Amino acid sequence: MKTLATFFVMLFMTQGLQAATPVQPSINIELQKSLTAFFAAQPKANGAIAKLVKVQHWPNIQGSVRWSLPNLRFLPKRVSLIAEQGHGKSLRRWYVSTQVRWVRQVVTMKHDISARTVLDRSMLQKEWKDIAGLRGQTWTDINDVIGLKTLRNMRKNDVVVSSIVKRPPLIKRGDHVTILVKTAGIQVRAEGIALKSGSRGDRMLVQNIRSKQTLQSIVQDAHTVSITMGGA
Repeated sequence: MKTLATFFVMLFMTQGLQAATPVQPSINIELQKSLTAFFAAQPKANGAIAKLVKVQHWPNIQGSVRWSLPNLRFLPKRVSLIAEQGHGKSLRRWYVSTQVRWVRQVVTMKHDISARTVLDRSMLQKEWKDIAGLRGQTWTDINDVIGLKTLRNMRKNDVVVSSIVKRPPLIKRGDHVTILVKTAGIQVRAEGIALKSGSRGDRMLVQNIRSKQTLQSIVQDAHTVSITMGGA
């Protein structure tokens, strides 16, 4: 069933590509063929497959070219593709403005929920979605989203994005915590007090109850923070 579903997804994507890139008589045919072949190979960035919607401005190029994606920090709807001909001193390069979709299987909402809801498995599903233009991290594993808290209302099929969720703190300011100090292969435990709130992996200031020393630590779980000293 999973294989069959994947087949239909890829068929849909291929059909969409063909529909979005009709041959234009005024544009060099070899140039168009090379672009069609580039997208048929399903180029990817940040785990998402690029799917051509349209070319904003065709360059005045004769013959086929080598196409590539630029380095992308996020996945915008408009991308300047790199087109190249020749090598060495004869190398020529153009930047071609295009509109694209970025298709990826991501975690989405199974139904509508309100703001300040803590997400659990029953609320989540995975879908192939166009994530072009979304700012923030998306997830492919439902387990990574469970426990996140929504910052606004979300609708069915909305993509879960890091900009609209947060992870509730495991440790709150004033909580008593166990401090694990690791140095030279030795691990020492001490009791401390959290001086701020934090989630797993966050840096947090804690105070050693006995020595009153303030230390920079990393949250490990709801009761423990760790400190590594001496490069150990």
